[in-house]
Amino acid sequence: MSIAIVTDSASDLEQGEIEGIAVVPLHLHFGDEVFKDGVTLTKPEFWTRLDRVVEEGGVLPTTSQPSPGAFRDIYQRLIDDGAEGVISIHISGKLSGTLNSARQGASLLDDPPPFEFVDTESASMSVAWAAQAALDAINQDESIEQAADAARASAARSRAVLFVETLDYLQRGGRIGRARHLAGRLLRMRPLLEVIDGEIVDIEKPRTRKKALDRLYAQIMSEGPPERAAIMHGGAESDAHALAERVSAACDGMSVPVVLSAPVIGAHVGPGTVGASVLRRA
Repeated sequence: MSIAIVTDSASDLEQGEIEGIAVVPLHLHFGDEVFKDGVTLTKPEFWTRLDRVVEEGGVLPTTSQPSPGAFRDIYQRLIDDGAEGVISIHISGKLSGTLNSARQGASLLDDPPPFEFVDTESASMSVAWAAQAALDAINQDESIEQAADAARASAARSRAVLFVETLDYLQRGGRIGRARHLAGRLLRMRPLLEVIDGEIVDIEKPRTRKKALDRLYAQIMSEGPPERAAIMHGGAESDAHALAERVSAACDGMSVPVVLSAPVIGAHVGPGTVGASVLRRA
């Protein structure tokens, strides 16, 4: 049985990056201009444009999920190419309407094959790893249900932790309330945040960037050397590489990739952010 794997651009994957995983782009809005994440606006282009908007005091970007029609179209293309089932794996349904659009898109198909939908309750590389786990299971001739369960198991072992320079972006996007935003500004915090049960939660409140980086490292290593780790950043390449080298050294030289955050993530966390996805050992 040929099974297609679909995810979204909040996974920090780009279309064609992993053969066998289709990526549906979310949308970026700069005023009246609308871009497809990673397609009509690349990661470097986004961060350059965001820096310019911040400097000039322009309108900050917003995001929106793909339409059900966009999902229907990619599902239909995959079915036409021979897919006899689809596993659709997405960013937390509490952070985005993407999963709901995916379900609606499948309902628009005239004769849909078996579908499995996976809410990773996370974002960034934790979503990508879940999609990779499903793909690996399919390549080992597992059933669609077994492959979806492999994705869920990967997501359950993953953590997404980050710190931000300012809570302004999260507040503007509705990901945190006004009270948390105001408290963060008054205390000049660089809060350490984690996606827990699909929602963004404060876990620590360091006040300097150095302390935030140290506490992020401590969180990555809190359960011992992880099976996998990746460092994401929003225009903070030097800090991200330094953190990756520190984690690698503590994990016997394990490869720790550094990833420039996807535009749809960056629009909600802002410049200067450093984060990590961690896959706990089974």
